[in-house]
Amino acid sequence: MTSLFQRISHFFAHERGPIADKGPLGLHLNAGFEIDTVDFRLLVDKYLIELPSEEYAIGATGVIELGAGCKIYRYYTTGDEFLQINTTGGTKDSCVEDIKFFIYSESAGISTQKSWQDAINAEKIGCPHLTWGGRKWQRAFNPLESNNVEPIYLLESVENSEYQKWVLNNFCMLYQRNIDEECFEYLLIAGEETFNEQKDPEWLISWSLGVDISRSGLRVIG
Repeated sequence: MTSLFQRISHFFAHERGPIADKGPLGLHLNAGFEIDTVDFRLLVDKYLIELPSEEYAIGATGVIELGAGCKIYRYYTTGDEFLQINTTGGTKDSCVEDIKFFIYSESAGISTQKSWQDAINAEKIGCPHLTWGGRKWQRAFNPLESNNVEPIYLLESVENSEYQKWVLNNFCMLYQRNIDEECFEYLLIAGEETFNEQKDPEWLISWSLGVDISRSGLRVIG
């Protein structure tokens, strides 16, 4: 299973940069991080997500500008995972609002414009509830809205460990379900659009399972 950025990054060559910018918690390209998995092991039978490994290397980064000083930082591993950090007002520890860890579960390439538009319409990835993986999920975006809602558009600037850069158009929707009274599991459905060297669009839709990560449960390496 690979995400779109892993499959097409070689199309977007830029000059190699000598130093990677540090983001929230000191994370950056070619660094690594560790996750404390003790809490997950206690509830392993209730999750669909596979137990995270303890150590990961960062192979690419993504930044999404939300406006009003809010940003989403994504740290893609060299495998099929990414760490997502929401911040407000900067990259200091005090600016970190939320940390989630996602693992790609499924993905499918899309070859036609019609199929692409069908895959990301509100009926497919914007309904209030859905069943996926044998579990029932509730929409996390606009949860009180009883009708279907359009997917959220996010423009992501991506850079990989070779300092190649490109942009990714995300059309996504987040769902969640209760594991117990305090824990949630998340399902992120994302339509991903990029353009190759010939300016032709390439489309992929992915399903990722995620969990919340506490600040104390994450350690940056390097």
